[in-house]
Amino acid sequence: MIKLKGTDWSRSLRVKLVLAFGATLVLTTMLNLLFDYATRELRKVYYTSYETSKQNVTQQLSEIEQQLPALAGSEQIDSLLKRESEATRLRILLADMQGIIVYRSPSVTEDKIDLYQIVYEQKETENRPEPGKTFTAITPVQYQDRKLFLVVSGPLIAEQGYRYENPRLYSVFVFLLLFLLLFYLFTYNKMKEIRIMSKGVQQIARGKLSIRLPVKSRDELGTLTESINEMVRQLEETIVKERLAEQSKSELITNISHDLRTPLTSIIGYLTVLIEHPATDGALRPYVTSALNKSNQLKNLIDDLFEYTRLTSNQVALDKSRVDLVGMLNQIIMELVPLAEQHQVSVNSTLPDRKVEAFIDADKIVRAIDNLLTNALKFSVKPGSIDIKLHAEHSWAVLSIANTGLSITPEQEKRLFDRFYKADESRNDHRMPHGSGLGLSIAQSIVQLHEGNIWMQRTGPYYEFFVRLPLPL
Repeated sequence: MIKLKGTDWSRSLRVKLVLAFGATLVLTTMLNLLFDYATRELRKVYYTSYETSKQNVTQQLSEIEQQLPALAGSEQIDSLLKRESEATRLRILLADMQGIIVYRSPSVTEDKIDLYQIVYEQKETENRPEPGKTFTAITPVQYQDRKLFLVVSGPLIAEQGYRYENPRLYSVFVFLLLFLLLFYLFTYNKMKEIRIMSKGVQQIARGKLSIRLPVKSRDELGTLTESINEMVRQLEETIVKERLAEQSKSELITNISHDLRTPLTSIIGYLTVLIEHPATDGALRPYVTSALNKSNQLKNLIDDLFEYTRLTSNQVALDKSRVDLVGMLNQIIMELVPLAEQHQVSVNSTLPDRKVEAFIDADKIVRAIDNLLTNALKFSVKPGSIDIKLHAEHSWAVLSIANTGLSITPEQEKRLFDRFYKADESRNDHRMPHGSGLGLSIAQSIVQLHEGNIWMQRTGPYYEFFVRLPLPL
């Protein structure tokens, strides 16, 4: 026996499939034969045949035709016809061209026959044979320079018989049906194993890393299952490590932000006192003002960083209540208009006439919308406009904030919601305060905490941010 090194045929999926195919083929053939035998009686067809009677007449005609040239005279012909007639009980005669009988067997009594009638009856009997009818065979012969007709006739005797019908298409259909059924049964377990593996991989793809696929065999599918389980285990370990690292980083940022807040608040307080104090030298006042502005920017950055860390680390408990989004937006727009007019930007709103109530944390959603509006104001073309729309769509409230801005690259578009990401500074309105790069990230985190969605659509220079929040049932 030849055995390839490193090959275990008992664990080969290919060998199992080949064996399943071979076993299916053999078993299908056997079952097809058994089925054919079991259904023979159903396929038996009875029939009536006159072939033996016809063959006797035509055979007798042929034999006499062959013997006739060797006969010397009338006595020999009469003797031959008598002998053959008694042996076969057939009527035998020889007639001339006018139908006058020249030689005959003892069973022939007439002196003349109608040759045309005989030919007609022969064809009629061929087409519609019936028991009791006479079958006649006729052929021209040459005897001693005379043209004669040899006529042999006898009664048709019905014979009952049967045969088995076996339509080819029917046999092929039965064979294919049995083959497919058996092959399905032989491969059912393997297909079930693949289905279980597929469902497990789909759950893993949805983030359920605790799933482990059952190992059902030791062939290639079993090896693949073990490899997937090992991959998921390593991936789970990696994600756990990343989460721990992210948690440690968040805790570090939170602690640093908290530690910086107290001294920074004191610095801002001292600088404010210096600016307001009459004794402050006029030459120093611009420097103190600049230091105060930078300190406020640093405070805003620390506040944003602290807020983003809390939002992304699930440390925020939402204080939800029913809030009318229309009323909330009207108040936000009213506060935005004076600032927008300073930057030559008009604010247009399209809001429903009726209330659109959502179950939200109002302070958090106001913060998210304010971040989106600040972003739109900062990057709008001046003079320009901001369009605000709200509508209810099935079980969702959809808010859109749109403006016309300068072009950004596809790479920048993909990273808009990344933390600390800032678009090209050349797009900024430098009269606006510098941001932390966390505004859109914070807005995204707040919306996601409310089980909503946020995204941006771009049509040329027209940028439109969408916020979708669930409505209470």
